[in-house]
Amino acid sequence: MARPVDALDLPPRNLPAPPQYRQPVLITTYSHLADRSIEPGDASMAWYRGAPAGADLRYGLERRIERDESVDEHLDGLVDSLRRAIEERGAAERPGGVVTWRGMLTRILTAPYEERDGWEMDALALGGSVYLELYDPPEARAARAKDQARWADASYMGYAYESWSTVGGEAGGDGGPEDWGGDVNTNVQVRDVVRSAVGDVPVCLGGEVDCVMGQPGTPNPGLSSTVELKTNKVIESERHDAVFHKKLLKHWAQSFLLGVETVEVGFRTDAGILVSRHAFPTGAIPGIAAAAHNAWSPVPCLHFLHAVLAMLVRHVLPTDPAASAQDYNERDPLPPATLFRLRFTPRGGCELFNLGEVGADGGRWGGILPEDYVRWRLARPT
Repeated sequence: MARPVDALDLPPRNLPAPPQYRQPVLITTYSHLADRSIEPGDASMAWYRGAPAGADLRYGLERRIERDESVDEHLDGLVDSLRRAIEERGAAERPGGVVTWRGMLTRILTAPYEERDGWEMDALALGGSVYLELYDPPEARAARAKDQARWADASYMGYAYESWSTVGGEAGGDGGPEDWGGDVNTNVQVRDVVRSAVGDVPVCLGGEVDCVMGQPGTPNPGLSSTVELKTNKVIESERHDAVFHKKLLKHWAQSFLLGVETVEVGFRTDAGILVSRHAFPTGAIPGIAAAAHNAWSPVPCLHFLHAVLAMLVRHVLPTDPAASAQDYNERDPLPPATLFRLRFTPRGGCELFNLGEVGADGGRWGGILPEDYVRWRLARPT
C-alpha cells in the first residue's frame, strides 16, 4: 500500500474540553424480520419489562437461530432507509459529514484505550457526504468467527437476557416459561437512524436498539425511552470490578452515540443464572468509571473521534463525483468512486490511504454502495 495521505497519533490524556457531541435526532427506523428481510418501521421493536432474578440465560440454546455472518450487508439497510425518509418526508442527513454504522464510530471513539485489536475501514464520497464502513474481507470474517466461537456461550447468554427482559417484537413470545420473550433469532433487529454532529462534523448513524420503555404495542416513544441490555459475570473481586469498569467504556460509547438513555447490565453466574440487574444512565457512566478506578475518560475519546472524522471529510469529500455531475441522468454510466482506507493500529493511531479510483462491480459502486442508490443520489441536486 502507498504512503498515507494523512495520519493521526493517539491523543494524550490531559486535554482540554473536547468538541461537543450533539444530542442525536431520530430520522427514521427500520426492522430486520426473522428471515433477515427488511421492513420500514418498528415491526421488530421490543418493549422492556425487566428480567426476573433466577432466569436461566442458557434456556433455549439448542433452538437458537443465528444470522449468517458470512454475508456482508455493507451499508444497504442504512442508505435504503435514508432514501425512503428523504423521498417520503424530506428528512435527511446534514451534508458535509459522515454516514456510517454506530459500530464504526464506536471503534474510533474507543480507540485511545484499545490495546489489542486493530481495524481498517473503507470510505468514499457521494452526494455531499462521506460513507464509511468496515473493511471486512472473507478471511477477516472467518478469523473473527473462529474467535467468536470461543465466546459462543457468553454471547448466547447476552441474547437470552434480551429475551427475558423484553416483550413483543418480530421474534414473538409464544411458548416457553413465564417471562420468556421468545426463542433467540439474531436475524431480528430494529435499527434507529439518527443524525448528530461531533463539533463541526455532521454524522448520520444507524444502529440496533434492544428495546424501549413503554406499554407493549404502543408507538415508538423515541430515543429518550431506549434501553441497551448487557450481561456481566457477578463481580466477586477487585479484579472483576476493575475489568467491569473498563468494559463500561464500550457500553457507554455504543449508547452515547445513538442517543440511548439507559444501559442495563444483568449480572449472572458462570452457569448462566441471573442474580441481579442494574440500570446505568448513559450520561453518568463516565463519572462512575472515573470514581471507581479512573479507568478511562471520554475526553481523549471525543477529541480523537472529531480529529478522525475531520480528516476523512478533509481528504475524502473533495473526491465526490456529485460535485461535477450536475446534469446526471440515472441511465448514464456511473463515474468511478475514489476509495480511501482508514487503518488503526493499537497504541499507535490512524493512517488514511488513497486507494485510487474504483468502478462499479456486481451492482456495488466502489465496493460499498448499491448502484441504484448511487444513481439516485447523483440525479438529485446537491
